[in-house]
Amino acid sequence: MIEDEARPGRPFCVRNEGLIAKVRKRIQEECCVTVRMMADGFGVNRKMIRQILVEDLGKRKVASRFVQHALSDDQRHEHVQYAKDIIKLLIEINIS
Repeated sequence: MIEDEARPGRPFCVRNEGLIAKVRKRIQEECCVTVRMMADGFGVNRKMIRQILVEDLGKRKVASRFVQHALSDDQRHEHVQYAKDIIKLLIEINIS
């Protein structure tokens, strides 16, 4: 049997399609997961997770969380309703 002895140096790259798929699945299941939580869960450093999120998955950092850019129909409806309520309130304030 051939065995390789431990040696100093940089470890092999863990940024591969398998890890990218795991990160993608995790943020789809739980959108408020932090980089630290994923790094600890997958056993890699935070810098690697950030690179995957930004470079491979096209995410950007918003309010210390990586968020999806697409809203569901219910979320979109809530945002529109909220905006209409604000506009109505502003109109009432200006009339008074």
